This record gives sequence, structure tokens and C-alpha cells, in this order.
Amino acid sequence: MPPDEPPDEPAPAPTGEPVRLMRPGPARRAAEPLAWWAALLAVYLALVSTISVTEITVGALAAAAGAAAAVAGRRALFTTGTSRDPEGGPATAAGRVKALRPVPPARLIPPLAWLPAQVAADTARIAVRGASGGHWTPLAVAPGAANRGTATLLVSISPGTYVGGVDPERGLLHVHRLAPRPSPFERRLRRSGLVEAPGGDGGVPS
Repeated sequence: MPPDEPPDEPAPAPTGEPVRLMRPGPARRAAEPLAWWAALLAVYLALVSTISVTEITVGALAAAAGAAAAVAGRRALFTTGTSRDPEGGPATAAGRVKALRPVPPARLIPPLAWLPAQVAADTARIAVRGASGGHWTPLAVAPGAANRGTATLLVSISPGTYVGGVDPERGLLHVHRLAPRPSPFERRLRRSGLVEAPGGDGGVPS
């Protein structure tokens, strides 16, 4: 009898070709922001002294902004771009920009010092005028996954603005603003070099 022939070995994947990262299904994409929203709303309601319709409304809006920031930040840091096999290059987009330095923390001190006042001002505006309306605007961000994640989080903390999407190829955040112009906090954030208006000065890509 002829000896058993070994089964055919699968051809190795080419090391030079990028492999597109798998995208989660619609159910997971919907479940993630919903889970963040529910958790943040529960934390908010646990911290207020009296639960009322107003508190529930404000908490729901704040939780929605926080959920959008969390999802956008997670996608900007971990699921953007292409991957290669271990011998063909970095495994993720975050790995490809690992060497890029984040904006020094000292530059973020002035905008962070203004952030509590901005949160209070936006909350008062929503309480008086409501959260309807607003507009979308692009905002350039310094290169690197760490800078994208930091900018997404900081821009979305105050209820007057939130990041609804990230375009790492063009270096842009898609920001929704309730006010027609940049807030004092956003202007200070621009001076730090973390973000900038597309095409503006400051070394941020357009």
C-alpha cells in the first residue's frame, strides 16, 4: 500500500498585503453605545439627591454625550485602519502611530482649568434653551491615536459639544456644537495644539 500522503498545507498568507480589520455587526454597534448610555445614566441618577423629570432629561442628555465620546474614543484608538500579519508590519492602526508623541500634558492645563466653567455654562444653556438644533463641523486633530482619543474625550465632556465620528485618514473629528461658534474651552484647546480648525495654523493636519 502506498504511504499515506500528508494533507495539503494551507498556503501562508502573504506578509506584505494589509488585512482589513473585521467590523462588528449592527447588533454590537448598537449595543455598545446603549450600554454606555445606560451605565452613565444610572451613575448620574445615583448621584442626584432627588429624581425628577428634569434630572432624568438632563441625565439622559449627558449620558448620550458621554456614550458618544466613549464609543468614538474606543474606535479611534483600537479599531481604525488596517492590520498586517506579524511579519508584515504593525498589527493595528494604533501600532502604526505608536511612535507619534502625544501633546504634552502641560499644554492641556489651561483648557482643563476652564472645563468646569464650560460644563456649567453648557448645562445652563441646555436647561434654558433645550438641546435641539446645533450644527456639525469638522475639527482637525493632532496625529496619533493617543491625541485622537484625548481630543474625543475632552471635546465630548461638556454637554454643548460631542464627537460623532473620527476620520483618521484626514485627521478630522466630526463635532456637533449647540452654539454657533467655538466655546472658550475649545479655543483654549486649540491653543494647546491638540485640535485646530481645518486648514488653520498650529501644525494640525487639515
